[in-house]
Amino acid sequence: MDFSPYKPSPDENRKRQDGQQKKGKSKSTLSHDPYTTTPSFSPKTTSQPSPYQVGGAGSMSSSLLEEGLFSDGPSLGAASGGASSSATMRVNKYETTLPIRVDLEAALTYLFPPLSGLLFLVLETQNDYVRFHAWQSSALFLFLMSLQFIMIFISNFLSWVLFFTGIGSILYLAYRAYLDGASLERYEVPYFGPMASEWVDTE
Repeated sequence: MDFSPYKPSPDENRKRQDGQQKKGKSKSTLSHDPYTTTPSFSPKTTSQPSPYQVGGAGSMSSSLLEEGLFSDGPSLGAASGGASSSATMRVNKYETTLPIRVDLEAALTYLFPPLSGLLFLVLETQNDYVRFHAWQSSALFLFLMSLQFIMIFISNFLSWVLFFTGIGSILYLAYRAYLDGASLERYEVPYFGPMASEWVDTE
């Protein structure tokens, strides 16, 4: 009896080598196959959105929108689909150059017309509502003063009538300028009101 360890036959060694070569070829073809992709895992990076991506509306207070400093709507946010839009800015209609409320400032243009109107035309360079009343006060009462000067040589009675008419106009127009300050509605006297509006709008 032969007690030597088992030795595989040459045929079995050949088969085993052929099988290992086939496995190696199949692995190499899989690794170089352009249609097989191996999933790659990359760590997620979270980035904070910039104010330009969100339209800058996050840092804007709602009080500015309510006061009319900025125009709200689609211009404040980023448009869907990745399209960017810019925020449009407009002037606050209640903002004045002088530290006085817009209704009081408009009423003061009729305090000593036409001098007060001319004074506010020089000092107030921002608010259109105040400038409208300043133009109307200056134009209307320059005309009334010129007419009263002529009436002095024609009739004393008509001159006094024109004087009290001017005083009543001052009180009424100052009251309307103060009252309409909340809505910024322009109270126009005939002829001089539309002319003052046109001057303000074309400035």
